[in-house]
Amino acid sequence: MNFLVPWFLLGAAAIAGPVLFHLIRRAARERIPFSSIMFLRPTPPKMTRRRKLEHFWLLLLRCLCLLLLAFAFARPFFASKTPPPVATTSDHQTILLVDTSASMKRAGVWENAVSLAENYFANAAPGDQIALMTFDRQPRAVVNFSEWSSWPVNERAALARERLAAISPGWMGTRLGLALTSAAEQLLAESDNGKTPGRREIVFISDMQEGAKLDGLQGYEWPRGVRVKLEPVKSKRATNAGLEIPNAAAISDGAPRIRVASARDSQTEKFRVNWISENRNVGDSMEIYVPPGQVRTFTAPKIPASLTQAQLQLSGDSETFDNIAWFARPEASRVTIAYLGSEPADDPSGLRFYLQRVFPDTPGRQVRLVSPTNTSDFSGLLKKSAFAVIPKNLSAEEIAAVRDWLAQGKSALIVLTSAAMSQTLGRLAGLPDIQLTEADGNYALLGNIDFTHPLFAPFADPRFSDFTAIHFWKHRRWEIPAAANAKVLAKFDDDSPALAELKIGKGRLLALASGWNPADSQLAVSSKFPPLMQTVLDWSGATSTARFQFSTGDSIPSPALAGNGSVEWRANGKTETLPAGAAFTKTETPGIYVATFGGSEQRFAVNLPLDESRVAPFSPDDLARLGVPLQSAPELSAAQIRERETRLQNADLENRQKLWRWLIAAALAITFGEILLSGRISRRAEKIEVAA
Repeated sequence: MNFLVPWFLLGAAAIAGPVLFHLIRRAARERIPFSSIMFLRPTPPKMTRRRKLEHFWLLLLRCLCLLLLAFAFARPFFASKTPPPVATTSDHQTILLVDTSASMKRAGVWENAVSLAENYFANAAPGDQIALMTFDRQPRAVVNFSEWSSWPVNERAALARERLAAISPGWMGTRLGLALTSAAEQLLAESDNGKTPGRREIVFISDMQEGAKLDGLQGYEWPRGVRVKLEPVKSKRATNAGLEIPNAAAISDGAPRIRVASARDSQTEKFRVNWISENRNVGDSMEIYVPPGQVRTFTAPKIPASLTQAQLQLSGDSETFDNIAWFARPEASRVTIAYLGSEPADDPSGLRFYLQRVFPDTPGRQVRLVSPTNTSDFSGLLKKSAFAVIPKNLSAEEIAAVRDWLAQGKSALIVLTSAAMSQTLGRLAGLPDIQLTEADGNYALLGNIDFTHPLFAPFADPRFSDFTAIHFWKHRRWEIPAAANAKVLAKFDDDSPALAELKIGKGRLLALASGWNPADSQLAVSSKFPPLMQTVLDWSGATSTARFQFSTGDSIPSPALAGNGSVEWRANGKTETLPAGAAFTKTETPGIYVATFGGSEQRFAVNLPLDESRVAPFSPDDLARLGVPLQSAPELSAAQIRERETRLQNADLENRQKLWRWLIAAALAITFGEILLSGRISRRAEKIEVAA
């Protein structure tokens, strides 16, 4: 017989209490007073039978009751002859997920991470499988399970350490969510191949900085049996701050806006920023104040006008890996709009007068309206134009040129200023049966607008969706054939199309059934006209604000259009040539990337993401709330696992046998017998006392 809680057997020692108290009893059972001895000094009576047990059977019943209670609380059971199953520990699968993001460059962090990983290599059992993965913005496999198993057992740790020694932290951000799910998918793939080990775990070795991206963890279904173990590493220094230039095009008087982030555990609040060019300070410096855990925006010191590129340096913290932000002075994009009309630019009764005022020059963009001077210049103007406006009838040669230009993926706006433009519209759209007629009535209003289309999406808010204040004095009625590849974006209140989009090859043609000149409508003088025209230009793809600031790992769009030769990229002493239109993707390190094409150059700045400067560690509870199966209990040895299995089996046996119930029942029966016996002895003692 075994006991589930043997410590309760110590309660059996309580049976010594009644025996001991009986043996040391010094009081006489019977007292008879005599008056003649009242003046004598009292002395204890001599007990001739004080060490002799009385009522032996009563004492035995009481002791037996205590003994049964002690045995019942100890939970006795009869052990099984079948030994419990013991989980083996020689077929574990472990993925070491090592962080190589930029924050791991801090003092002492990477060295501690390497030491932790090497301990796992050294302590691996012969039957274990270990894979090594690194991650920053993207996860990468360094050692997979197949490689580990193919190596000789006594060389596995050395070969894995050799692979790890060739790795160092880079300059990328941290996408922790993608890394964890990728590691889990790797374990799941091994299970699908029929290799299901005794234990599967992901060991996450990182500084656990709170700027890590956790996208993808919410709602992810983790493979069954997979656990994540956290191995945090710490830096020797606490204070850290970083900076970024979020939008280099948004500069005022040569001073860009910057953002500075201070880590939550920083011990410094005051910092200083200044420009550096060719390893020397240029311009003025500026002192800034950023409390720990906050991100603040400032206007940087003015950069000298002679510099096209420079570095903004942050000083005042103990970590320097994120203290430099590269800056490339933005160049204004030049957009040419082919205006295929002939009216003077200063004529307030024409369309061009209002259109050219919609696109003022900005530091990031210059828009030019250009009209062809002669027939031979028509095709050349279209080739270098990004968008076209057609306000009048065109000749057959001009229509063919515009149609070919549109078929290449370009966009144009035809303004139907008269019913006679039906021929030009029909030939451009490939619909010769289109007829235009002048609408009757005093004026028309826009009654049905598709606010889901990109042209009108900016006006979808109820505060801006009211177009009823714009009166159209004249407009042209027309019907779109059912076979046409067209979409009506807006209608007049007489249900005729006001604005329609027609597909022409790869390009798009917008047809507006009224002009914006004062004779046709109030559109040009309304507050809706400038944003609508800006949206039309952006929708056409003719212009986009050039981006000159990027984060490490971002792709830099090609500054040259596809088919226009090649682009030579230079960065960090390396040169690479790509076809025009192909994006440059090798942005692994911060710096200035120079693109040379067609005799011109463009500079792009690549910097460390600001989130990487938030190096204070996050709480493991953040991962647990997202459903990550964290390993809460420490890893058990083989002996501990065997002991736990035995303990669970014993508890199950005791729960099924329930011997304690019989012991409690026996104790109750003995207690009842003890009550009867003690009552009988008490009555006998009373008879003796009465007789005396």
